[in-house]
Amino acid sequence: MLSALRSLSLALVGTCVALIIRRRLHPVRIRPTNETTPPIVPDDIRPGIRRLVLSDLHLGAGDRLDDFTANAELTALLHHYAAEPGPTELILAGDTFEFLQVCLPDVPDLEWSPRAAARRLETILQAHSEPVAALRSFLAQRENQVTVIIGNHDFELHYASAKQTLRQALGLASDDPRLRFGVQYEGDGIFLVHGNQFDRWNRFVHFDGICEPFEVVFGTRLIREAINLLEDEPVEVATLIDNVKPLSAIFWYALSLPTLRNRATRRLAARGLVLLINLLLRNTAYVLDDDPRQHTLSQRPLWKPMYHQVALAATLLGRAAGVRQQSGVFPEAAFQRAAERELRRSVRAFGSTSVRSMARIARDPRHRSTSLFICGHTHLAQIVALNERQTYINTGTWTDVIVDVVTSQRQQQRFPYLEITYPAPGSPPDWRLLVWRGASDSPSPWRDERPSMLEKVEYPV
Repeated sequence: MLSALRSLSLALVGTCVALIIRRRLHPVRIRPTNETTPPIVPDDIRPGIRRLVLSDLHLGAGDRLDDFTANAELTALLHHYAAEPGPTELILAGDTFEFLQVCLPDVPDLEWSPRAAARRLETILQAHSEPVAALRSFLAQRENQVTVIIGNHDFELHYASAKQTLRQALGLASDDPRLRFGVQYEGDGIFLVHGNQFDRWNRFVHFDGICEPFEVVFGTRLIREAINLLEDEPVEVATLIDNVKPLSAIFWYALSLPTLRNRATRRLAARGLVLLINLLLRNTAYVLDDDPRQHTLSQRPLWKPMYHQVALAATLLGRAAGVRQQSGVFPEAAFQRAAERELRRSVRAFGSTSVRSMARIARDPRHRSTSLFICGHTHLAQIVALNERQTYINTGTWTDVIVDVVTSQRQQQRFPYLEITYPAPGSPPDWRLLVWRGASDSPSPWRDERPSMLEKVEYPV
C-alpha cells in the first residue's frame, strides 16, 4: 500500500508539471458547420401560456449505464398535463437524452457524425417508448408545444439527423412548429439556458452548433473514457459514480470512498485516478478559427483550479504515506475526512458558480424586465432570490442524486419540475417549483434540503 501511495503521489506531482507545460501548447483550431441550432428569442414565444420546465432527464439506452428509471412517473406527468385545459409548453431544459452513455456495437464510442447521432437517439427512444408515446399524446393537443434546449450530454442534437429522428418518433412533419430546438430561451419574463457554460469542465468554445473537428469538452471525455469504464468495476459504489455532481468532484469522490481497506474499492479509486490523470494529460483546448482570443478563454478555467486540486491531493497522499511508514497503519479515517471535505467544497462551489453567473446576466440592463433565470445541469434543485424582483431557479434532475458519499444517501425529492403561469396578459410570471408524486397524488411544493445535505451556504450575488 505504501509503494502504491508513493507512486500515485509522484504521478500527481508529475501531472502538475505536465499541466503547466501543456497550457503553453497551441489549441486545436475548429470551424463551425451548418449543423447549428439558433436561440429562441421573444418573437418566437407565445405570451401568457402555461409552461413546464424539466431538466436533466438523462434518458439512456435502457442498459446498465442508463440512470433514468422513472418511465412510469414521466409518462404520468405528461398524460396529466395533456389532459389539462389550455395550451401548455413543455420545455426540456437540456441533457434530456444521455448520448454519452449509449454504447453500440456498430457505432464507435468516439464517432461524432450525423449517422452516430441518429443511431444513439433511436436506441434511447426505443428504450423509453412509454414516455415517447406520452409525448405524442401531449402533442396531439394541437395547442401544446415541446421545446428542447440542448445541453452538454445531448449536444449531438445539433445534428439535423438527430432532430429528424425525434420528429419521426413523435409523428411530426419536419416543419411542424410544435417541436423546436434551441440553445437558449428568452422571452415572456424568462431567461433559460441549460447551464453547462457555467461549468469549466463542460464549457464549449462554440456551443451553438457542430464544429470541424468535433469539439470534445473535458466532461465529455470523462464520461466516455473513464466513467463508463469504472461502472464495470465489481464494487457496489461503482454504480454511483456518475450520480455525483459536479464531474470535477469525481477526483475527490474517488479519494473519499468508504472502506478504502477493501481491495476492490482501492482498485476502483486507483483506476479512477489513473484514468483522470491520463485524460488531463491528453486534454485538448480549442479555438475558433476566426477568434484567436478564445485561446486563453478555453484553457484557463480548467487548468488553474485543477492544478490546485491535483497538488492538494498529492500532498494528502504524501502525508498518508509518511504516516504509514512511521506507524505501519494507513490513516484511513483522517484521509477520508479530508477528501470528503474537499468533495463538499467542490459541490458548494459548483452551485455557487451557476448562481453567480445567472446573477451577472440578470444585472444586464437588457434583462431588466426578466423575472425568472432558469437552468439545470447541477442536478440539485435550488431557488435563490437575486433581488426583490428577479429569481434564480435550478430545476434539478429526475435521476438519483447522491448527497452523502459515505452513506450513499440519495436526494428524497426525486421528480422536480417548474410550473409557470401568468395571472393576466403582460404580467410577470407566477411560478411553483413542484415535485411530482404520481398520477394519484397532487404535486407537492419543492423544499430546500440543502441544510441536510451539506453545510448551509449563502450566495452573495
